Amino acid sequence: MNEKISLKTKLTYSMTGMGRDLIYTLYSTYLLVFLTSAIGLSNFELGAISVIIALSRIWDAVNDPMMGILIDNTKSKLGKFRPWIAAGALTASVFIFLLFQDFGLRGVPFIIVFTILYLLVEISYTANDIAYWAMYPSFSTNQKERESIGSLARIFASIGMFATIALVPVIYPNFPGGPKRGFFMIALVCAIVFLVSQMILFFSVKEKKNPIADENQPKTTLKDMFRIIFKNDQLVVIIVAILLFNIGYFTTTALGIYFFEYDYNKYGGIEFTLFSVILAVSTVLALLIFPKVVTKYTRKQLFTFSMILMTFGYLLLMSSKYLLPQNMITIGIGGFFLFFGEGFVQVLVLVLLADTIEYGQWKLGTRNESVVFSINPLVVKMATSIQTLLVSGTLIFSGLNEKVIKPLADLMSSDAIQLLPAEQRMNFARNFISMNITDSMTLFLRLSMIIFPMICIGLAYFVYMKFYKIDKVMYDKIILELKERKESIDK
Repeated sequence: MNEKISLKTKLTYSMTGMGRDLIYTLYSTYLLVFLTSAIGLSNFELGAISVIIALSRIWDAVNDPMMGILIDNTKSKLGKFRPWIAAGALTASVFIFLLFQDFGLRGVPFIIVFTILYLLVEISYTANDIAYWAMYPSFSTNQKERESIGSLARIFASIGMFATIALVPVIYPNFPGGPKRGFFMIALVCAIVFLVSQMILFFSVKEKKNPIADENQPKTTLKDMFRIIFKNDQLVVIIVAILLFNIGYFTTTALGIYFFEYDYNKYGGIEFTLFSVILAVSTVLALLIFPKVVTKYTRKQLFTFSMILMTFGYLLLMSSKYLLPQNMITIGIGGFFLFFGEGFVQVLVLVLLADTIEYGQWKLGTRNESVVFSINPLVVKMATSIQTLLVSGTLIFSGLNEKVIKPLADLMSSDAIQLLPAEQRMNFARNFISMNITDSMTLFLRLSMIIFPMICIGLAYFVYMKFYKIDKVMYDKIILELKERKESIDK
């Protein structure tokens, strides 16, 4: 129970996660922005691409546990996690860079090429993602040590995420040569940082032998995979709760840039960057505080506190322009409460998922870190598949894409507009938006970005509070019994 994780391991593992979230946020949050605001897809192309993304992510999500099996069954001198971390990073960095290029194709040819590249990204990034997070619980079975490295990893992941969120909206519309050129350079930098960070992790962090793992455990089969997932009742509870929470949260973050550029009408401005700084500070603050407050309050108390903060934040965002002024004070305060609460949930989800590994080992007799942690990207992809349909549906059915976004993208890519000074280009864009957007469009956008996510997150809270039962007392008993089993086997 006193397995300490070295400071070097904590820092290296956590800091290299920054590069992962840097490129993942570009890929998960700004791909649709690139396709709509830089390339200017038609409603047909946007609808087709959204369906392909949704179906690809669902299929890839189903395959995630299979990737977990491959990793769990890997036995090499380099360990079972590090080879997949390196291979996934090498391939994903190339494919994500290519995904953000305009090859001059449109219609069916564009859809075919996009589909191939997208599937390659999903497969390659999944290998890296599952191996990275499955490596984390192998460092220690001590809950406090896990909470410590988990919160630290989330801090650096949040830095990478918010760096992308904050800088992309300022860079791509103002970049010399237009939005397409801007995304080219952004994708190139993110790919390089991602690859370098994962190579540092590969060469610097060694895998540790787990004291309660059975080295002679037989290889996991496909049949075992379904047994591991569906007979681990606490894992199923976490799957449902994370899925609901992520659907709501991802929908909010994906529509955030559209809210600032079209509802708030700050296209190309620094307002979204300032908002991202507020979000980064609030999230990192929550992650820094978490290891201290988790010793004084139960996880269910912290989850309840997080839900109260997030609800208050959502209500402030919804009331801006309608009940309160639409300015950075109202929006910034709302964002602070929303993402401070979300920061707590980030770490809670990570440690709750990790605890189901020992619970499953105790209940089913086998230890499967990679299969369990393949659930996290599985749920993320299921959630983002639904989020993609919601976002594209909002843009299409509200009329925003066809009447505002696509015409503006075509104009901003023209030589005549690119010859104007940067300030004049931004003024032109904002005047165009104000003349073409309607109240019904902005209301549709807010209902999708705020009200629907509130409902999803509320349901996630209900599922967790009602059905999750692993607390500290139960977990300590599980660890003690597992160690006794291991000692009896060794004898």
